[in-house]
Amino acid sequence: MADRLLRDKDWIARTPGLANGGIALAVVEPDTVGWSKIASLLDDYGFIAFASADKQTVFDQIRKRLGDEGDLPYWDSFTASASVALSASDGIIQSSDNASTLASDQFPDADTIREVVSLNREVGVSPLPAWYMQSEGPPSLTSWIRSIDGRMIACANGSMRYHSDSRMAGTYYVGSVSVSPSNRGKGLGTLVTALLIRDGVRAFSPTTVTGVAQPTNMPSRAMLTRCGLVHDPSRATVIYNRSGAFHTR
Repeated sequence: MADRLLRDKDWIARTPGLANGGIALAVVEPDTVGWSKIASLLDDYGFIAFASADKQTVFDQIRKRLGDEGDLPYWDSFTASASVALSASDGIIQSSDNASTLASDQFPDADTIREVVSLNREVGVSPLPAWYMQSEGPPSLTSWIRSIDGRMIACANGSMRYHSDSRMAGTYYVGSVSVSPSNRGKGLGTLVTALLIRDGVRAFSPTTVTGVAQPTNMPSRAMLTRCGLVHDPSRATVIYNRSGAFHTR
């Protein structure tokens, strides 16, 4: 999948109805892309994401247009204006008494990327490819926290993946949050998300910040809420997983 997204990154970037998620091709506007084209892309990619889709209609649309051979896992949408998310996130960082080192980079070096990938895999998050983290696709930011002894104990990634002519123009997507199992329960997921939002809003000047969480993932939902994002019950990101190759929490 990552190889295909790298291969097609320029075409995806030029197409308002699509977005490059690094680990999945996302359809933002199905009717603009065309369902026949989506079916062709599904044959090539094996699975397709439908980003922040209308929750009342998307499942029936997918089944009707693409068939019922695949699974349809979904993640609820959380969103806020950039100013609200920045204020909440900056407050979290300012009030933290954590002695760890916080950092963000649009172009992390190879050693940092290896550490991020290792931590992602340890906790069951599908790692983004190195080219994506280094902003060779959409503008991207990686944030991380290191313990006093220098170990990476939390990380996350955000990107400006949506076309300027799409309905999600100006939206900064935050995700891939990973926290070392031995350091859970300390608020590090919230802290690294706040860091990602603060530094991403400053770097990219988005109008909106969005993230997703599965319906049963209460820690992730609480983390996004603490950072100022609000659950939008009308929207969800859905994966049509026909090939069975998509795996992430």
